[in-house]
Amino acid sequence: MFKLFRRRQKGTELRVRSRSESAHTSRPTNVRIDFLAPDSEVLVGTLAYFKLAAFEYLTGVLPLIEQPDLRAQTASVAEELLTRHRHYRGAFGQGDSELDFGGVQVHQADSDELWSRLSPNLWQEAVLAVYLVDGFADDFVARLGKGAKLRTGLRWPVAERAEADAALAVLAQEIERTDWLADRLAMWGRRLVGDSLLWCRALMVLPDPVLRALRDTSLHRDDEVQQVISQIEAVHADLIAGHTARMERLGLTA
Repeated sequence: MFKLFRRRQKGTELRVRSRSESAHTSRPTNVRIDFLAPDSEVLVGTLAYFKLAAFEYLTGVLPLIEQPDLRAQTASVAEELLTRHRHYRGAFGQGDSELDFGGVQVHQADSDELWSRLSPNLWQEAVLAVYLVDGFADDFVARLGKGAKLRTGLRWPVAERAEADAALAVLAQEIERTDWLADRLAMWGRRLVGDSLLWCRALMVLPDPVLRALRDTSLHRDDEVQQVISQIEAVHADLIAGHTARMERLGLTA
């Protein structure tokens, strides 16, 4: 495997727990892609910023929700994102601001670009985007960071998810109440996959031959490049299966 991907072995083991979504989710493959991961503190900081960007995205649609009870439920989804952001950011100590990651260069632009591309026409679409894309990101970071090590003094903060997903409850109510909404959200949910995968690709440390091959499928691939691409594709298939399971929980076709 590429010498570029040899990992530092000092520090505390990084463990990330992904959310269990559906009894119908196919068993994930054992393929590992952690050799494509950036430094583990970059993973922590990027996930922290991702949660903050998702929080801002969701709070932007709160004024569009007319029913006070639904607005309050959706606000609780946003509050959970902020709580998780602060939990991950806390790995870097008590900084002066939410964006203080101790000098670590996290992928802020990639997260900002992802959420800016997901421009909803309905507030329900924004809630679904957070539910699906946040789950997608958590699953990916869990796979990318598997076996990674943290530098001395930096802990990996695993934040447990609530058993009852507030976003799921809000969406289920709205789908039950509005006849045409399920078809609209199913279409929206399918659109989110491509943008989520682009965010995942940006977080990986890819050598030039692999990056060129991913961008241009007509290029010749030697055995080593093809092996890496096959590993990435296998993990992508698992991520999409998880995405499909989340949609199925709402009765949406993926």
